[in-house]
Amino acid sequence: MNQLFRGVERSRCYLRASRHAFSTSESASAIYAQNLIAQHLEPNKRRSHSIASMPIAVGNISDRQFLRTDSTMLCSNFSSVSVAKKDDNRHRRVDVHYQRPASSALEQANLEEVTPGHCIFVLQKHAANGAAMIRQSDFVTLCESARPGKKKDAKVIATALKEFKQYSRFILQMAGCRAAVEGMLRGMTPTWKIQDGKPRVQAAVFVAEQILDEKTGMYFAVETVMVDKVLEELQKGLFEMEENGLNLRVENNAGEDAAEAGEGEESSTKELSADDKILSDALRVTGELVRFLVKRKSRPHLDMKKRARRVYLKKLQISGGPYASTMQLATHISILIGGSDVVQESIIAPWEEAWWTKHKTVDPSVLQMIEAGAAMELEQQKALEAAEAEKEAEGEDVEGDESNGDDVDEEGDGEEGDSQNAAESEEEKKD
Repeated sequence: MNQLFRGVERSRCYLRASRHAFSTSESASAIYAQNLIAQHLEPNKRRSHSIASMPIAVGNISDRQFLRTDSTMLCSNFSSVSVAKKDDNRHRRVDVHYQRPASSALEQANLEEVTPGHCIFVLQKHAANGAAMIRQSDFVTLCESARPGKKKDAKVIATALKEFKQYSRFILQMAGCRAAVEGMLRGMTPTWKIQDGKPRVQAAVFVAEQILDEKTGMYFAVETVMVDKVLEELQKGLFEMEENGLNLRVENNAGEDAAEAGEGEESSTKELSADDKILSDALRVTGELVRFLVKRKSRPHLDMKKRARRVYLKKLQISGGPYASTMQLATHISILIGGSDVVQESIIAPWEEAWWTKHKTVDPSVLQMIEAGAAMELEQQKALEAAEAEKEAEGEDVEGDESNGDDVDEEGDGEEGDSQNAAESEEEKKD
């Protein structure tokens, strides 16, 4: 009987030590441990203390390790275990088996040639009729497979954005949006050695239009850094066009012509050339990108109804606005194409109208650029006025010379007429 109580007391001491050790581990099943000790005590009906009812601290140790330690303790008939053996069991590594996720649609297809056209064919077939969802990794693979200088690949990416959003409940994330912007820029930008800047401008305008299009879903996931990258490509293209001697200034007189035209008459607006159309599109998308970022930063979901707000927030991945670099790039592009007045209307005014800019001022570098552009425009206007004045003066001199020549001719004609009249009168007298 004494041996029995001595064994129980030893087990209680070991349990107290193990409880202190378990409090520093990662995960444990305290209830399972209590039930395990109770199962070993119930057959013999040992009534010393209710060990099963004693609280055991829940530590961070796995069930497998706990079972291995207690089996060593209980199989030794409540005998003491060395501290070294207990430490070895506590620090022993537990192997955890993770279930590997199933292969994606593109991994199962195992394409020999990976291009955006092949990828979109596989994904359309995979997600037809809502049978399955499209993984973000598959869409990133589609965008990364775009080849340099292949406009078709860029258009396939734009098509995939619209179709997946509309038919496959695809929610674009920031990683996928970043890959889409880079892939479309890579596909639209040609690889010619000699360029005049127009293809680069067209590529930037194409990507900007996809960002602004609500059907692509890029509004919810595009980062401001990627918008800056598009504007940088646009700026580089404009510099190349200027180096090749093209005039970047575009004056849109369509509204004035339409106002001057009568209500029943057709407006005689001058059709823009190909170069002017490219520049006007670049100016338009630049202003719209700034407005788009300002709008997203202004939290438009606060004015929405409950259901629309829930749908909006479910799709929204980032709500960043324009950076100082964004304002500088947009200002420079607008000054090159439209002038300082256009910058004030399309860049500065939307930024100042936002509620979150009431206590902020426009970046000083942007204001300096606007002032420099206005001063340059004044100088150019003065130079044009001086050139026109010189032309007018030269025209007046030429007109004066022509009028003097006409007077001399008239006098000669009068003398010839008088001599002819005198001769005729002499002939009549002879007759």
